[in-house]
Amino acid sequence: MSDTMMIDVSPTAGPPSGGNGTLGALGLLVRRRMWRDRWLVLSSAVIVALSTVLALAGPELVSRTIDDGAADAVTAAGPAADIFVTVPVGNPGGDNVSSIRGVPVEAFAGLGQTVVDNLPPNTNSIVESYDSWVLSSQVPIGWSATPRAIEKHEEDGGELDEDGRVGDFFQFGFSDEAEVTLVEGKLPGPPPPASDSTVPGAVIPPTEIAISKEVADALELGIGYRTQVTTSVGESLILEIVGIVEPKDPDAAVWARFPEFTNPLVADRGAGPGIRRGTVMTSAETFTGVTGALRTPFAGTVRIQVDPDALTLDLANAVAKEVKGLSTDAKDLTGEDIQGVNVVVKTGLDEALAEYPARARAALAQMSVIIAGVVSVAAVVIALMAALVLTRRQNDIALERARGSSVAAIALRLLIESLLVTVLGLAAGVAVTVVVAPQAPLSSGLLRVVALVAALSSPVLGTLQARSMWTGRREAANRQDRAKVAKARAARRLTLEALTIVVAIAAVVSLRGRSVLQTVTQGIDPFLAAAPVLIALAIVVIVVRLYPIPMAVIQFFAKRTRGVAGVISLAKARERIPVLPLLGLTLAIAIAVSGGLLVSTVHAGQEQASWDRVGADVRIDSEVTDEQVAALEAEGLVVSRGLIKPEATVSLGSDYSRANLIAMDENYPTILQMAGKQDVSALQKMYAAAEGLAATDPIPALASQSLIDIDVHDTSSVYVGRIYIPFDVIGLADTSPDGWSDGPPYLEMPLEPIMKTDFDEPVILNVAFVSGDGAAEAVTSLSGVDQSTVTTREAWLASVQESALIGGVERAIFIAVLAVGLLAAVALLVTVLRGVRERGRALSMLRTQGMGTGYGWWLALAELAPLTLAAVFGGAAAGLAIMWLLADTLGLKLLSGGLSDPPLTADWTFLAVVGGGIVVLLFFAVAIEVLTHRRNKLSEVLRWGESR
Repeated sequence: MSDTMMIDVSPTAGPPSGGNGTLGALGLLVRRRMWRDRWLVLSSAVIVALSTVLALAGPELVSRTIDDGAADAVTAAGPAADIFVTVPVGNPGGDNVSSIRGVPVEAFAGLGQTVVDNLPPNTNSIVESYDSWVLSSQVPIGWSATPRAIEKHEEDGGELDEDGRVGDFFQFGFSDEAEVTLVEGKLPGPPPPASDSTVPGAVIPPTEIAISKEVADALELGIGYRTQVTTSVGESLILEIVGIVEPKDPDAAVWARFPEFTNPLVADRGAGPGIRRGTVMTSAETFTGVTGALRTPFAGTVRIQVDPDALTLDLANAVAKEVKGLSTDAKDLTGEDIQGVNVVVKTGLDEALAEYPARARAALAQMSVIIAGVVSVAAVVIALMAALVLTRRQNDIALERARGSSVAAIALRLLIESLLVTVLGLAAGVAVTVVVAPQAPLSSGLLRVVALVAALSSPVLGTLQARSMWTGRREAANRQDRAKVAKARAARRLTLEALTIVVAIAAVVSLRGRSVLQTVTQGIDPFLAAAPVLIALAIVVIVVRLYPIPMAVIQFFAKRTRGVAGVISLAKARERIPVLPLLGLTLAIAIAVSGGLLVSTVHAGQEQASWDRVGADVRIDSEVTDEQVAALEAEGLVVSRGLIKPEATVSLGSDYSRANLIAMDENYPTILQMAGKQDVSALQKMYAAAEGLAATDPIPALASQSLIDIDVHDTSSVYVGRIYIPFDVIGLADTSPDGWSDGPPYLEMPLEPIMKTDFDEPVILNVAFVSGDGAAEAVTSLSGVDQSTVTTREAWLASVQESALIGGVERAIFIAVLAVGLLAAVALLVTVLRGVRERGRALSMLRTQGMGTGYGWWLALAELAPLTLAAVFGGAAAGLAIMWLLADTLGLKLLSGGLSDPPLTADWTFLAVVGGGIVVLLFFAVAIEVLTHRRNKLSEVLRWGESR
């Protein structure tokens, strides 16, 4: 028997007796190694902390952006988002048969608080304030009499000299907050008792009222005048003006409800009778008397204003459902004390919120891609840091394996160290998050990914390294058997790579079929977040497979290049590309490229959407006179006027339908061409067919397909100006204004033949388009144009691009690009540091062969440049693939505000900045390499065994 001692060096062997097997020795070894590599350990903890901040603050940024967008959607809706509850007020003695019964005035005074209290809970939680008022519809004035005529009538008992009134109206208003001050005359007294009207032959005294000076001047009335007002049901009432009043506080908000109290309407209708209308403010007592005498209540309104800042996405969904229910059943809002009256709820709040969830999900989808991609890059950098630490531990692990330490024991020590670093990094990251984003939840799916990668990267990579150092397996002596083993290993690798690509394809197909816009998600959508990472991983697999091709070309030229540079290039071209750094850099570049593509595509879509939604540089939704048109055209602008009639009745033989009538003048095709509509041939054909038409000829028209399918009769006509105008459909309305007008279906007709028709009532043009340089400024400065009816393309774009949702998405992408830029720099730096020792040894050996010290940078560049170029091509391809494959699921149409998904558009300036940043990072990494080796000594680098 041999006296030689046999040592078991299999993977299952434990440490030798007296080694590091005890728990105390294990802890001592871990502490010593951590202290020796303290700067690397601390750097790893810093990367984990940064990743923790990104994993926690990212979803919080997403959530805050979504919630701010909900508030912004309500703010953008303006007063239309208020809730208006209308009830009849006055005439409480009505029987709802011959006379409508309303709510008593004293009951209406407290109705506002009752309505707020009875709102559904979610809607009630966002109420900011409420107010209430009563304003009647216009009541025609039948006649008026001057004080002199009244005095004469009372003296001689003859007929009262009455002045007939045509087109003059009163509106009656009431509010507890509308306080007035007497200017002249006296304040009205109580109305006559209602019993006077029941006495046969009784002379009912007039009801006293007070009006403002503006109304008196507009309607040519004064103190002592009497007027008679008559309702549509034939009830009449004589009013006597006894005083002139004015608002006590003209700036009080309540006067916005009664604009015609101090600014009466006076409209001239040309040859026809004009309209003059003013508001009469009454006391509660007078109001009750007026409604009782006229046997009709007036509309009382409770306006409830909501607080946009109180809205979140969840609350917006709930409120939209509750408000929609109020519109169909509002009887419970007024409480038990008020029953049997008609309660109407009108609000644009549900409409403002109805479209938001889809837009929010679109923003969520886009930010999920970006935020999750950033955290994925951070996870790869964490793994790179672990690999850097293991590079430092390579000799230690080899020594442990040589002394018989098992793979499990090595993994356990690395796991303990990794857990300590993970806990330190997570604690620091959470502390920073609490400061920078105090409302962020301290747990998320992304955080669990970071913690898992941080805890397991070092043990897993260390285990693989230990197994490769001493496997205990024997190689076959036969060459054919070794070839079979190598072939099986290559097959397994190919299978894993194919599986990666198949999983990425399956994720994309499944996601496109699912459509993220049909799924309500909170926070980061994990399914969507995984897809870009899988796409990038598949691209990395393809890059690794294709990498030898360009390297073979480099080898071809390197073999024929003299000098050290050729030798270095040849040696580095034969090395395999490091997969982990390639994955990190590829992911970082992919996130930057896809983020830039996303922003530029949305911006391009918004530009086109502004034309679709406005129709021109400027749209004026009111009448524009010939003088105003001439003034605009004098500045070189193109103007097109027209008539819009929504829901116009269309007679198609024996069938009737509704359509949105668009009748524009001959400049309209030019406006469309300036808006980017290239094909206007159908419109031009229609205008050409309209030339020289006789008055009785049908007017050529374009119609939507749904109307064309019905229009099978010889005679078709549209109802305008209380008459039917015949038309003949000659083509399809393929330039239908879906963006700025209601519809379809559409009926487009030339304006000139329509305006030559003899209408039964006046038809007023109500839309105009203006395009050209300076159109917005010209219309803004144009006198006589109601600016509230003006919509400019610039203003529409600004409102969309400056919205909380769009701004939040772009802010998230900007932060993400900065974060991945920092992480990419760290990844390159770690890659440099991992090869420092090997390159230092190679550099020192080459220097012994006579190579100058200036070739150190070429050695680093020869190693990093192929990796960086591969990452650039792979990242650019991955970024394009992410946007191309996932564009349909990202809701680009919703965030751009257009009618269709915008095509992918690249911002070459942004891509140039990304490329420049990569070049800067590469040279930064090379500079670090040069600085690292500038003081190398041959005796220190070429030490036998590298055990120092």
